[in-house]
Amino acid sequence: MKGDQCKNLQELTRVVASNAIYPDHAMRSKRKAFAEHVSAFHNDSRIPLQADYEGIVLMSAHQPNFLPYSGVVRKVVLVHAVAERLRERLGCPVVELFCFADQDFADERWFREAQLPSVRNRNGTLTLHLPVAPTYYNKLMRVVPKPDRDELVRLKSDIERWASESSDSVVKYAKRLRLPVPEVDLDTRVVSDVIDRAYERSTNAADFNAFFFAYLIEECGYTTAFARFSQCQQVFTEEIAFLLENYDQYAKLMAESQKNLATKPPMPVWYHCPCGGKADVEMTHVPDHMLVAKCRSCTTTVKFPGDLRSALGQMLPNVSLRAEAMLIAFSGIGLSFYVGGHGGAEYLSRAEKIAGEFGMRFPVVSMWRPKDTYAGVGQLDAILELLRVRSQYKLAKDEKCDVEIVQGELDDMLADVDGVICALDNLKSAVADRKLDGFKERIATIVSMQNELKTRFERNQIARDRSIVGNTSKTLNVIPSVIDYTTNIGIRSTCAQWLHALEGNISFNADVPLRTDASMDALFNTIKQLCTGGLFE
Repeated sequence: MKGDQCKNLQELTRVVASNAIYPDHAMRSKRKAFAEHVSAFHNDSRIPLQADYEGIVLMSAHQPNFLPYSGVVRKVVLVHAVAERLRERLGCPVVELFCFADQDFADERWFREAQLPSVRNRNGTLTLHLPVAPTYYNKLMRVVPKPDRDELVRLKSDIERWASESSDSVVKYAKRLRLPVPEVDLDTRVVSDVIDRAYERSTNAADFNAFFFAYLIEECGYTTAFARFSQCQQVFTEEIAFLLENYDQYAKLMAESQKNLATKPPMPVWYHCPCGGKADVEMTHVPDHMLVAKCRSCTTTVKFPGDLRSALGQMLPNVSLRAEAMLIAFSGIGLSFYVGGHGGAEYLSRAEKIAGEFGMRFPVVSMWRPKDTYAGVGQLDAILELLRVRSQYKLAKDEKCDVEIVQGELDDMLADVDGVICALDNLKSAVADRKLDGFKERIATIVSMQNELKTRFERNQIARDRSIVGNTSKTLNVIPSVIDYTTNIGIRSTCAQWLHALEGNISFNADVPLRTDASMDALFNTIKQLCTGGLFE
């Protein structure tokens, strides 16, 4: 059974245990070299390191996202859950490893954006920004400067304002609608402190993001070992050389798996240009050089003469692996288990097939991406706003609150007002065309009537409320930054509840209900009963 076929933690642990890889002499040597790069991250971040590389290695990885969404944290929790069971079952050391893909391009959206649920904002979300100048988009994440102190102050202020305004709105509309009023007492101090700590220790934006994430995991009491891809991948010289020497077969397997035989796939490695950009690598059989790299940022072409191993030696340490080649190369340290993400399912599947054709060990791969349901202030605010609009305009009174029905009735109201305003527009045009005596005064009178209509019937307010109603589903279904969890639930409690669900052998496909404050949970349960179930799907 493959990892992605496992239904719960019990099945997954059994499969990983049967695939456990213990180090031989060569693997120990490679793990020792790899450990130096783990130590480098921990020295820079000042996170205590506890890792015994004599046993099994479990791993996950992700880009160093800005205030990352919950799924990145959940990867670490799944690795930890499997590790705990393996320690008990096999009685051996287990390393919980997480690597940051800080060698990726800096134009990646989530490297510089994070989202919080906020129904009155555009698309139902508040977007937080890490400033990244477009000049860095074709460069490595690790070369982007960290934000300056003014930007840091604005970021923390935006988070505090979101928490305060959402909390005040929940209390206000719960009272207005005569619903149970929760005791909202959000704590943004942990987030603020972790942001400050990450800022002080980091020297670039990638590390700022990575340290923020690592400090949250440390807050949970986990002993996760962290490393940067931009550093640690140079350890896999032999594995990279093997892929380069067998590139023709590698390319054939890639093309077949992508069902695109007409286009030859790129080489399995990138070269990191001195300008901070990433360079595509090509192989040539011209006698004086074997590998050529052309930077996407500065367009410089660099030639590396000699045979493949000699050329690779000249490129090191400025080399990183493309997605499909990454886990194949990591066979050098003997990965037993890897937690992937939804977006990486295709490349992981291709990598497994290629590894199988090359006769290389490949880890059990799994993912866990449930939908969390919890009474965060952003989520409560969205539902209360929907109920407020229905009550204020006396809409759909005899039914459960349905977004589409409320939207439709608001559209009808707007159409009635706009119909009269449009008729006055026609009258205004007719008066202007005739240009009778005093026509300018008559036009001014018509304009005044239009403005009075808009004011009297609250046309702009109706339009704003219609927009809020339209955002409700988006707000409730956004996958938010971990800040939402940390502020409403607490990061330690969030990870503990995820772990408890896993240990209870919840199906990997099942939704996970999370507890917040008791009074907020009570309000959430009450107002959910007033709305249609489709709002929460």
